[in-house]
Amino acid sequence: MTQVDEKPVVDASSMNAPPPRARWTSVKTRNSLFAVFAVIITGIILALVIYPVGAMLVRIYFPSGAFNSGAFSDVFSSSGVHKSMINTLIVVVLSGAFALIIGALFAWLNERTDATLGAIGAILPLVPFLMPPIAMSAGWIFLADPRTGTLNVALRALLGPLGYGGTQGPLNIESWPGLIYVYTIYLVPFVYVVLSSAFRSIDPALEEASRTSGAGLLRTIRLVALPTLRPAIVSAAVLAVVFGTSVVSIPLLVGTGAKIDVVPVDIVHLMQRYPPETDQAVTLGLLISIIVLAAWSLQRRTVKHNRHATIGSGRIGSGARVRLGKWRWIARAAMIVYLLLVSVLPFLALALVALQPFWSPDIKLSDLSFDNFTALLGSDSIARQSIVNSVVLALIGATVGMAVVVVLIIYTRERSGRLGTVSDFVTKVPAGIPHIVVGVAFLLAFAGSPFGLYGTPLLLLLAYITVYLPQASVAAGAAYDQVGRAVVEASRVSGADQTRTLLKVQAPLMLPGIVGGWTLLFVLMAGELNSSVILASPTTPVVGFIFLSIWENGTYSQLAALGTITSIVSGILVSLIVLRSRISAGAMGSQ
Repeated sequence: MTQVDEKPVVDASSMNAPPPRARWTSVKTRNSLFAVFAVIITGIILALVIYPVGAMLVRIYFPSGAFNSGAFSDVFSSSGVHKSMINTLIVVVLSGAFALIIGALFAWLNERTDATLGAIGAILPLVPFLMPPIAMSAGWIFLADPRTGTLNVALRALLGPLGYGGTQGPLNIESWPGLIYVYTIYLVPFVYVVLSSAFRSIDPALEEASRTSGAGLLRTIRLVALPTLRPAIVSAAVLAVVFGTSVVSIPLLVGTGAKIDVVPVDIVHLMQRYPPETDQAVTLGLLISIIVLAAWSLQRRTVKHNRHATIGSGRIGSGARVRLGKWRWIARAAMIVYLLLVSVLPFLALALVALQPFWSPDIKLSDLSFDNFTALLGSDSIARQSIVNSVVLALIGATVGMAVVVVLIIYTRERSGRLGTVSDFVTKVPAGIPHIVVGVAFLLAFAGSPFGLYGTPLLLLLAYITVYLPQASVAAGAAYDQVGRAVVEASRVSGADQTRTLLKVQAPLMLPGIVGGWTLLFVLMAGELNSSVILASPTTPVVGFIFLSIWENGTYSQLAALGTITSIVSGILVSLIVLRSRISAGAMGSQ
């Protein structure tokens, strides 16, 4: 028998592979480049936040080089400030709690149970989110004004034969319940965006294992789902605090009629005086920042001590849904009724008033026309230009903002030390500064020499990205915290550098949360009001600037038309993005 010499088989692909040490050095170098890129971004954001705001604070509190406490004395000596602070806390705490409960319930029903409404259910809770806050507030005033509200007029007609003889009500949006109600429906979409992506990303094996072991539905939720979703729940609560303490449109329109003063409106009034009382406005902003930073600290502590991960094997949203049995149709009906009440009604009120020559509770078909839309969309209309400017700025700003924040979130979460803390902190700082104050700071810092940015879209874009960094950071942080460390470590062990791990592993798994954050930023930037009032100009008008001008002039039918157009444009764009995200997530889950 002939002896055959066996030779080792050599993989041709390994002949050109670098030695292990060289490969490790290459990966380490690319990781260093990623860190350098993150540090550069941090430096740019730090300059955008610290330079204008710091220069303004120095001008206010250190006018001659020594600390001047006059602004604090003026603020705390005012009895109205104490009342406004208490009112702000009451409104934010109550509406935030209600929004958290409603948003979490809807996210769970639509993402984890057989009561889901599918793609429609994913979009409908966001409908109030698609309307600028000032338009949504106006819609509810058109509906529930105690005297001329369309809904009240209809209810009085229905209740008249039953003995109701009042000339006002029965609903009154200009009251404490009305203000908390509008705040709540404004905050629910923010909670829903974060929690729906978290529920969609949760590993169903955890729930299936719990139910297989004999645990009931409530026990599974308490022992498995809630601990797993703790980072997302805290992030949603932080978002509610951030938006609740910064929104101006709702308390300005609804709260003023109810004679309920809150701090954000006080800041606007101080800035609208002549001359503007910037010192007191900024000081009130610092008081708000204490609340926001406290919420941010709670979020960091929760994430730091969290030991649960929801994506461990790359599966997204797969697995059996919870069967609700006879409660399925009840849950669906409850969601549909709620969404009709809070989403469709105010939009229809806007559309109806937009078709009228002027706001009137007496609706005559012969008076309805598209004249307001024609006037707004005319070729020489400043409103048409403002819509185009706002959509373009929102598309660019949301994309750039989320891309920047995703890089920073990954860098700060995976790097301990002062530099990581500074990177995280710089994205949260704008949350404690009212947007109108940021607008003033940007105007003073960048409008004149040497930058000369006054009246340019770039000034508005930089301001938008800066003021909405906290919201983007919270959304991106929640998305990151849903990704298990096992898949990231597996990518690193296989030789992938940090950039490749981000693009090939983390970004796809974070996609639902990233899309939710992008949607959040787009809608906020498209209808931004506070800083736009300061920074917009006749050459660069934006929707928020035009909204306020129309409201102050009392031409409600034109305001309703502008709100209707803006809501439709935002709705189409956001719906396409959300549907695309769900299709992508479904494709990943089936792999």
